[in-house]
Parts: sequence; C-alpha cells; structure tokens
Amino acid sequence: MLLTSVLLSLLISSILLISHWSANKGIVYLIVVTVLFSIRQFIFILIHSDAHVEVLALLLFHLDPLFFLLGPFFLYYLKSVVHGKLVVDKYLLVYSIPALIALINTLPYYSYSFAEKVAESAAIQGNYFLDGPVNFQLLFFPFKYQLRLAALYNLSVVLFSFVYLIRLKKNSAIPLKKKVSVLLNRILAATTLVVIVPNLMVLLYVLVNSPKKGELVFRQAAFEGNGAIFFMTLLLPLSFFLIPSWLYNDQASTNPLDKIQAFLQRLGQRRSEARVAAHPCEKSADLERILDYLETKKPYVQVSFSLHELSQALNIPHSRVTTCFNKELNTSFPSYRNKLRVAHAISLLRQGAHLTTSIEGVAERSGFKSKSIFYAAFKEEFGMTPKDWIKENL
Repeated sequence: MLLTSVLLSLLISSILLISHWSANKGIVYLIVVTVLFSIRQFIFILIHSDAHVEVLALLLFHLDPLFFLLGPFFLYYLKSVVHGKLVVDKYLLVYSIPALIALINTLPYYSYSFAEKVAESAAIQGNYFLDGPVNFQLLFFPFKYQLRLAALYNLSVVLFSFVYLIRLKKNSAIPLKKKVSVLLNRILAATTLVVIVPNLMVLLYVLVNSPKKGELVFRQAAFEGNGAIFFMTLLLPLSFFLIPSWLYNDQASTNPLDKIQAFLQRLGQRRSEARVAAHPCEKSADLERILDYLETKKPYVQVSFSLHELSQALNIPHSRVTTCFNKELNTSFPSYRNKLRVAHAISLLRQGAHLTTSIEGVAERSGFKSKSIFYAAFKEEFGMTPKDWIKENL
C-alpha cells in the first residue's frame, strides 16, 4: 500500500519515456520530477508512521539533496516544451546550488554506520528531532531546517515557473504554437490542482490539528488513521491519466503495447548501431574530404548537384568517390544526397519556412527537383509525409 504511489509513478514514467522521447528529450526532466516527488511523499508517510524504519534510513538523508532539484527540473521541463528540445544551460547549475549545499550539509551523516542511521531514523519517526536536539550534527544547520528549505525553495521555483509562462504567453514577440500553448495551459492547471492545492491542504490540516493552534509541526498523531493523506500521494500519478492524449503524445488511440514493442525495436536498433560504431572502420582521406565538403559547402541544395560535380570539385576520381559511398558508408550517392536534402528541409521547417512558403518551395530550397521526389525521400526517411511531420512536431 505504501509503495503504490511510487509504483504508479514508475509506470507513468515508462509511458512518458516511450511516448515522448523521440519528440522531445526534455521529457526526462518531468520523469525525474514525477519519481522524486513520489519518493518524497513516500518518505513523508514513513516519517509519520512506525514501520519500515530501515527503508527510511536508506532514503531520507541520502536522497534529500536531490529533492532540491524538483523545482528547477520542473522549470526546465517547461522550457523544453517551449523550445521543443532538451534545454540545458548555465543557469541550471545556478538552480542546483541549494542541492549542492544540502549535500555538503548532510555529509556527516554518510559516515555513520547503518545501525546508527536506523537509530536516527527511529528518532525522527518519533518526532524527537522537532522537539529537541538530534543525536548527530550536520555541517551547517539542523536537518529539520533543510526539510523546510527544500519545500520553500521548490515552491518558489514553481511559482517562478508560472510567472515565466505567463510572461511568455503575453509576449507577442515570441509567438507560441497552438499545440504548445494548449499543453502549457494544461500543465499550469494540473500543477495547481494536483500539487499546490493538496499540499496547502496538508499545511492547513497540520495547523488545525497541532497541539498548539497555529504551530507548524508535523506530528504522527495528526496522520494516524487518516486515509486521506495516503490518497493524496496518489493524486500526481493518477492525474496523468486524465489527459491520455498528452500522456501518449497525441496518440491515445494507439495500443500502448504496440508503442512499447516499437520502442524496444528502436532500442535494439540503436544498440546494434552502437556496437558497429564502437569498432568503426578508419575513414579514408577521400571520405573525410568528401564529408567535410558536403557539411561546410552544402552543394546538395543545388538541384543539379551530381556525383560528377563532387568528383570535379574535390579533384578525386569518379571511381574513388563511388567507392567511398558504396564501401565505406554502405549507401549509394543518390541515397546519401537525399538524406542530406531531407535533413536540410527539416532544418528549414524548424525555422518556420513552411509558414512563409509552400512545401514545394521548401523542397526546391533543399535541392529536390520535384515535389514527388521530395515526398518519396521524406517518407523513406521518416515514414510519413512532410505535412504529417509538421502536424506532429511543429
């Protein structure tokens, strides 16, 4: 029963990873937030019970510094949604400073034996650490203050995240795509109803039921026999199922088992590619010159670009150029050229070229002779038409 919320969160995290990873790797931020939040709630229940003290000894102090990352990771998930990719910048290190301070503050605890850690955890379950000095000292400040600082810090960053989104939505200079705007509205509503409101209810409940009215002290007696507290730990994981179209990345009708099978197939394919990459054949000097030329000059965006022109531009015999593609890259020149042109078209689409020109215009700017050839090459690469790709990714 105690582990229900954690197990549900792991299930939700698996679905999110399978459904969203290919579209936006920033989903890892939300997965970490979901799992850590559930573990923190699980620890909260353990503190106010008299069971599983060994589990509490393993989780509480060792994981507590990580809980300072809940707010920052939530903020960076929102940024990843806005930008459509995994966002990592120098400011993430700044947001992680409180977690580092908490880790350093807790270092003395890590030198304890497991029996001593169990004894301390048992004292915490009795709430002695709230009413008097604990049996061990942390480096900077008592652990009870660290717990409260984590809650206040995360709440502050979450509120800042709301301000960030509101300002972004009001900033006409940064137009949000309709799909992104709808998703952000849902996140704001879900976070308010599922996280902020229930936790404020807990604080109010504690204030009302404290021996001294208005005293913010979490006592075991306040939670004994109260099933509502345990139900509240399930609110976050269960809330994901309220929006199945988002949970399954706008593919609610797709069988989850089929998505899992497809995910495992992609994973197997990537492992095979990694094994091949681990023992690559040494690139010839010809191939290095060819790839460098294609990457820097981008001659393939010209409709007339051919193998003969490539050979002439680099002064490499035609036969050696053909060998580089067929033997070293295991593909033909036309196929490789189409891959480069499709990649260039994707770059143009991400820059919003489809908003100012037609699909045919994008194809022409990418080097394709006709719309039909572009569609065939695009579908071979992504398994869908350019218009379908735009609907799913932009």
